[in-house]
Amino acid sequence: MKVSSIVLLIQSSILLIVLLCNPVESSSGDRSSIFRHCINKCFKGCHLDKYPGKLPIYLTLFWWDCSDECKYQCMHNITQNDVRNNQPVKQYYGKWPFVRFLGIQEPASVLFSIFNAIGHLLGWRMFKSSVPNTDYSMYPVWKANLVVSLNAWFWSTVFHTRDLNWTEKMDYFCATSLVMFSFFACMLRFIGLENKWSCFLIGLLLCSIYCTHVFYLGFIHFDYGYNMKFNVTIGIINLISWLSWCLNYYKQQPYVWKCAFVSIGVFFLLGLELGDFPPILWTFDAHSLWHLGTSPLCYFWYSFLVDDAKYQLSMQKKRRKSG
Repeated sequence: MKVSSIVLLIQSSILLIVLLCNPVESSSGDRSSIFRHCINKCFKGCHLDKYPGKLPIYLTLFWWDCSDECKYQCMHNITQNDVRNNQPVKQYYGKWPFVRFLGIQEPASVLFSIFNAIGHLLGWRMFKSSVPNTDYSMYPVWKANLVVSLNAWFWSTVFHTRDLNWTEKMDYFCATSLVMFSFFACMLRFIGLENKWSCFLIGLLLCSIYCTHVFYLGFIHFDYGYNMKFNVTIGIINLISWLSWCLNYYKQQPYVWKCAFVSIGVFFLLGLELGDFPPILWTFDAHSLWHLGTSPLCYFWYSFLVDDAKYQLSMQKKRRKSG
């Protein structure tokens, strides 16, 4: 079965699971009495054949309905009043109050997610033009990594376009798959693809952990705190693994600084995720800046992959000559 078919099968299974997940937890803003009073008053107009009952087409195309529109307008009206009175900006349904663009809920995060996807496509183009796929054993691994990455950034784009229960879960689960596959690829680079049995066992173990994680969140309890801890733990393990590999081989392969740079860069950018703040100009929040920061790292990552492939191919030629 092709890599793309496997990813499509896994993606379909995840989508089926997330449609059964629980809704987003509330925040202080949407729990407030003034917000509840505002939306209840607005809801009375939802049966009318005019605004807010009838929304413009560009909003309905992005799954906005009258109740969503009422929540959006009330959220911003209350936020404007809070700013005028020097009150802290509150979150609503777990999100900061963003100003949408047409029907796009978080335009900056959408744009920067697309930047990352383009970065992977351009990087793969560079890799593909430099590395012969018939000779390089890790070629299918990095091709699978490309598919997993594009899938993750696709769902990131969808989620930030419209924050719904199922789009949120797809974004979370596919982001986790990206980190776990990176760790899997690192393990393959450590032990070598010639150790097929070891590669299979590691892949089976990581796949089991990932499926258990998704199953727990989807069918038992979606715990945001647990999900964050799980992803941070896997991310740190992945970081330490790649840095350990770089440390072992930097003398023979000086180009590994690119891999270390990407790993450390992602680690420091993670601080944006942990240090959340209200969006600048109601558009640029910590999460969007995290996406902006990771996009240029794609160049260094694929440059590293090209150098590493050339090094491995040259070592293969030496072994053939000496043999």
